[in-house]
Amino acid sequence: MQLLSEWIINIVIFILLAMIVDMLLPQTAIKKYVKLVVGLLLISIVVTPIFQIFSTDFDEVLDSFLTEKSNLGISLQNASDEKKREIETSLHAYTLEQMAVQLKEKAEKEMIESHGMIITNIDISSNSSPTQDPENILEHIKKITVHIEPLMENELVAEVEQVSIKIKDRGESKNAGLDEKIKMMLANEWDVPESKIELQAKGGTGHQ
Repeated sequence: MQLLSEWIINIVIFILLAMIVDMLLPQTAIKKYVKLVVGLLLISIVVTPIFQIFSTDFDEVLDSFLTEKSNLGISLQNASDEKKREIETSLHAYTLEQMAVQLKEKAEKEMIESHGMIITNIDISSNSSPTQDPENILEHIKKITVHIEPLMENELVAEVEQVSIKIKDRGESKNAGLDEKIKMMLANEWDVPESKIELQAKGGTGHQ
C-alpha cells in the first residue's frame, strides 16, 4: 500500500513540475523536444514500479515453484524407495513360501512310502536379503524346519507320549535313529546339508 501511495505522489509531483516547466518555456522549437522528453520521463515513472512489482512477484513465484518441485522430487524418491523395499520384501517372502511348497512336494511321497510320515508344513529361515537374486536363495538357507506327523493320529499320540517319557528318563529319543534316516533322506532329496534340517513332530520337540 505504501508503494502505491509513493508511486501516485511521484506521478503527481512530476506532472506539476512538467506543467511549471511548460509554462516557463518560451514558444520556441526547443519546447516541442522538451515536451517529448517530459512525456518519456512520465511514461518511465508510471511503468517502472509496475515492472518492479511483476519482476519481484515472478522471482518469488519462480523460487517457490523450484522449491516445491525439489521437495516433491525428494518426496517421490523416498516414496519410491520405500515402495521398492516393500515389493522386494514381499517377493522375498513369497519366494520362500514357494520354495517350501516345492520342497514338500518333492519329498512327501518318499516320506510316506519309506517312513509312514507326512509333512504338514515347512518353514524356511534364510540369511539372504530381499535384494539378493531369488535364484541364489538356496545357497543362503539357514534352517529348514520340517513339521511331520504319522499317517494315523492315534499313532502320533502314542509316539509323542513314548518319546516324552524316554527323553525324561534317558535323555534321548526312542526314534532318534528314525529321525536321522528322515533327515538323511530329506538332505538327499533337497541337496542341502543335514545340519540345516530340523524335524518338528506335532505336539513334540524339534530334532536337529
